[in-house]
Amino acid sequence: LWTQSGNRRAEVTGPAQVLVTYLEFLLLFVVAPAAVLTSIVAYNQHHLGSRVWVALLGVSPIALAYTARWDQYLIAQNVWWYGEDRVRGAWLGVPWEEYGFMTLQPLLTGALLLTLLSGRSTLERSSASDLSAYIRGFPWAGLLFVTGFGAGILALRSGPEWTYLGLILVWAFPVIGALTAAAWPGLRTFAREAWITWIVSTLYLGVADHFAISQGIWTISSEQTTGWTLAGLPFEEALFFAATNALVVVGVMLFWTPGLPVGDH
Repeated sequence: LWTQSGNRRAEVTGPAQVLVTYLEFLLLFVVAPAAVLTSIVAYNQHHLGSRVWVALLGVSPIALAYTARWDQYLIAQNVWWYGEDRVRGAWLGVPWEEYGFMTLQPLLTGALLLTLLSGRSTLERSSASDLSAYIRGFPWAGLLFVTGFGAGILALRSGPEWTYLGLILVWAFPVIGALTAAAWPGLRTFAREAWITWIVSTLYLGVADHFAISQGIWTISSEQTTGWTLAGLPFEEALFFAATNALVVVGVMLFWTPGLPVGDH
């Protein structure tokens, strides 16, 4: 089966099969688990503090605003493209379902983080949440910031096969660094939940991404990627979900922790 977008083609090989649309993929892999996790958050909202809904819902519109134009550029430059028979339409060159993904991924990852946090018997932020607490996060934030600009620009200047990698580094890593510095007291206090959320959500969405590629929902350019793979998934796609889930984790933590009481730890 061939799907075509402009002068680009994506091939789905193998015997006759029922192919999943982008909307069906979104409902199965994102909406359903997000709904379950959000219901758990709602059940534990009093334990999670006064800012739980600000934290859960506040990241999505920011993610949409920050990602939409970047994603539009990727599609326009043929870094990735979608199967036209897998989507219901597009706006400004971006599938409607893609806007849904941008909005719902923060809800899914954020709800997982808050669900894990709800398992703590007490939720208090560190009493050391003064300037010194933020300063401790500066080295990590600086490393992410410099890596994003330095390695990203170097990649973009190194040839077309480094394009997608460089664009991810420049787009995501400086912002992750800035948010890490701002959210450091919460990230340090609740490091276990933050790490588990990041790892689980990145692995889960990586598996989902691999499935979507196999279904021809979207295709990643072989000319603008390094050719490295992780368990069959293009390295750049794995990095993309690692970066976006990191953005969600630090964003949710930044919104959520100010509403917690201050403890002595």
